[in-house]
Amino acid sequence: MQIQHLHLFPQTIQIPPNESWILLDSENNDIEQVIILSEWAELDFYSARTSGKLRLRIIHQGADSISRIQCGFHAQKNGKIEAIIKSSFEANNATSEIHILSLADSSGEVLLDSAIDIKEWTKQIIGRLKERHIFLGEGGKIRGIPALIVHSDDIEASHALAIDRISDEELFYLRSRGFNRDEGTGLLLDGAVSEIFSELESLDERIYEECKSKIMQIQGITW
Repeated sequence: MQIQHLHLFPQTIQIPPNESWILLDSENNDIEQVIILSEWAELDFYSARTSGKLRLRIIHQGADSISRIQCGFHAQKNGKIEAIIKSSFEANNATSEIHILSLADSSGEVLLDSAIDIKEWTKQIIGRLKERHIFLGEGGKIRGIPALIVHSDDIEASHALAIDRISDEELFYLRSRGFNRDEGTGLLLDGAVSEIFSELESLDERIYEECKSKIMQIQGITW
């Protein structure tokens, strides 16, 4: 499948029945996007941002539709990222998975509002929402508000939130193997960032590496 760039599309997109799309948001521009999934439509959405505003709304209008949203954000020194990411269900037998990783340098700021909204009349819905936020310096700010809005019993839904730093305990093993602190930090972050963009590697290795490199840029650390 071909990777398509989000900034080339109109504000509202409808994915036709039985089609699978891969969309990439990597321009750091302010975007407000609505993506509607028809019956049996499938979406893989990737975002790699170091600034700007992203407002993304996914609407599962057709039954048996699937969306996978993978976002990597890195607010560098004095930078700011604002993102609102919401997925809602208006049909049965649909699935949405949202996975977000954000990094904040010193004075970097990430403001994130994510949600999965399951309507009362829908059945056999799967909704998963996962966020991890990592501070990389002093004075950074991260606000994460993951929400599950559930009005149906016939669903499988979960959400998770972790806000932390790269700790000495995590680095201990790597430092005992000869890596210094910066190298160990780089290896741990590489694993987290690679997980977000892993499915891109088999589709387009160049884009995969570009997305990883963009999120991995950290002042004062070279790897």
